Amino acid sequence: MIDFKQMIHCEGEEIARLHSEVHETYKNRSKDLSGWKRACEKFHSYVSPMDKYIDSAYEEERYSDFELLEFAICFLEVDPLFFRSGYVKEELLRKLKRTELNVGQIKRLNAVLEDAVDSRGSREFRAYCRLAAMIANEKLISSVGATAKYGKDSRKSRANLMLRYIDQNAQST
Repeated sequence: MIDFKQMIHCEGEEIARLHSEVHETYKNRSKDLSGWKRACEKFHSYVSPMDKYIDSAYEEERYSDFELLEFAICFLEVDPLFFRSGYVKEELLRKLKRTELNVGQIKRLNAVLEDAVDSRGSREFRAYCRLAAMIANEKLISSVGATAKYGKDSRKSRANLMLRYIDQNAQST
């Protein structure tokens, strides 16, 4: 079995490094245009071992393949930050809502959702909330409820938003 967490961590760092190199060379492109072009070429031509899983994740309607499902969950657990990673997370979260998950997978994803409230105020946060509405367990609801009541600033705001999604789903079922 592939160590997805290690791969995602290392590849996320490499993609972020290549993207950063493009930005750094851009600042001096008037003096070194070829350096900037080389950095752009390296970034755009980089083929990551993650690419095949990300491509498959976009193609599938739901994740019935165990390896792809494991990749999706690991990707969210690692929470890599690189160019366009937010879009990837949004897609994974959207497809996970449609996927049949076992108890262990739900437990892992609930931990991801709890972490999202604590520290992931990114553009895909609403996608985390939509998943929470589908799979939240009592532990998550209790934890997010405590953050909504006692948390500070953005954590409190994210917790309240996630609870609204969970409550809306409970009322509609």
